[in-house]
Amino acid sequence: MSENLNEVGTGVNLFTTSQVRGTARWFNDTSDVLSIDDDDLEDTIAFVSKGGMTFLSPILPDLRAIVCTAGSRESHLAILCRESDVPCVLAAELTGTVTDGDTVVLDLSDAEAARVAVAAGAVTV
Repeated sequence: MSENLNEVGTGVNLFTTSQVRGTARWFNDTSDVLSIDDDDLEDTIAFVSKGGMTFLSPILPDLRAIVCTAGSRESHLAILCRESDVPCVLAAELTGTVTDGDTVVLDLSDAEAARVAVAAGAVTV
C-alpha cells in the first residue's frame, strides 16, 4: 500500500484483485440494513462482526466490498460474496479503529492475505 495510509488490519482474501477503496460503514444487525433509505451503497465497504451475516443479503450486490471479523472461505457470507462478485475480507483482525465514514483501502493483491488500511486524516462523510 502506498500513499498516506494507516494499516489497521489483515484477513483472508476472498478475491484477488488490486486495491478497493470506499467508505466504511458498520452493520451490526438487521435493523442497520432496514434503516437504509435509498442510500448510495456503491462506495460502501461494509464492516460486520460475524461470519454468518446473511442479513446483508438484500444489499450485498450494491456494496463495494465487505470486511468481516469472522468467517472462512466456506462460510455462508463467502458463498454469497462469490455469487454476487463482491470482494470480501474474512477473519479480519483489526488492530486499529475503523469508524463509519472513514476512507478505507483494501489491498487484495495477494491471493491469500488481505490488508485493511484507513486513509490518514481523510474522513468521508
